[in-house]
Amino acid sequence: MTVDVWAPLGVAGVVPVVDELSIPDFHHMPKDVPFAARTQVDIAGHQVTVVWRHRVLVASLADDTAPDGVRKIASGFRQPATGGPDSILWNFVLMPVDVLGETVALDRERSGRDRWQLRVSGPAGRSWQWRPAGRIFADRMELTRSDDAAPVVTHTLRPVPGRPGTASGPPEVSWEASASLAEVLLPLLWVLDRAHTCLLPKTQRVLRGEFL
Repeated sequence: MTVDVWAPLGVAGVVPVVDELSIPDFHHMPKDVPFAARTQVDIAGHQVTVVWRHRVLVASLADDTAPDGVRKIASGFRQPATGGPDSILWNFVLMPVDVLGETVALDRERSGRDRWQLRVSGPAGRSWQWRPAGRIFADRMELTRSDDAAPVVTHTLRPVPGRPGTASGPPEVSWEASASLAEVLLPLLWVLDRAHTCLLPKTQRVLRGEFL
């Protein structure tokens, strides 16, 4: 089975993202644990499974022709980053993603007075911004192509500290019809591995504790 992961999906959609790993397990699981299931989602008919393999987050497609019934399409490892403004007081992480052997690279930059965004560079000259969105506290993360004004993929955050009545249930990832499978997977992997938390407004980072 051959799938063009950068081709438009052709249909907009939204799916819940149920992380099979609890927040305590995420933070305290021994690093030598070789495997942990994370989530399964249906992205426009593509059955995607995401697992931890030796702390590398791996997304695979169901594929009857593959030896194990799945074919790896993307993977990323969350790693500490250094340098830049506020990096001493506010540690941050970056999670470059390998998509079928090609690297999606990241660089952190300011987005307003107390927020950050990631400048994202992909193969064939593709580029995006990935940033938190919301009024006082961020309740979603948005992936926007560099030449567009509106996000192509949105990943909600649950729950939002400091906001009574925050919607319950798992977070959701939604996409426009023009989005590609790879574009949907990037925010999915980043939020699962908590790579978004270092981009949140400073007040939200103080309040969130283990919420996000």
